Amino acid sequence: MNIENPEIRARVLEWQKRNNIEDGDPALALLELINIFQLDRPAQQVNVQADPANYEQISEALKTSLLPAIDRLTFQSQELQKKLETINFEQFAKQIESYHEGIDYCTKKLDVVKKESDSLIIKIEKASASIKPITTGAVLMLMAVCGVLGFILSTILR
Repeated sequence: MNIENPEIRARVLEWQKRNNIEDGDPALALLELINIFQLDRPAQQVNVQADPANYEQISEALKTSLLPAIDRLTFQSQELQKKLETINFEQFAKQIESYHEGIDYCTKKLDVVKKESDSLIIKIEKASASIKPITTGAVLMLMAVCGVLGFILSTILR
């Protein structure tokens, strides 16, 4: 970009950075074109009685600088139109409908699984609360009973 006025150049660079405009963009070509025809001067310095041929030159130069962008947009719109023509919207709607039905089914199944797991947790908590821990006395009593039974069985089997 070849703008001589440093204030305008700084504004253009800020605008370019803010809008992520690269150096080869047609918008910058337009700014350079305006600079060439010295339209970046303050309003009181611009010659209001400018030659109409000058306006035609500016118009043609604008068309030329914007032509690549217009061609690109035309090509993209044609491609989108082709894609829209090839899409079967009924089938697409049915796919989306079946997708939502699948999501609804899975959501209902997950709700059932959650309810079952919650009830199982409650049952386990109740069962664990009803289990009393084995005390040392109970273990000693069990060993004594097993010892007496062992003694009785050994005497009988001799």
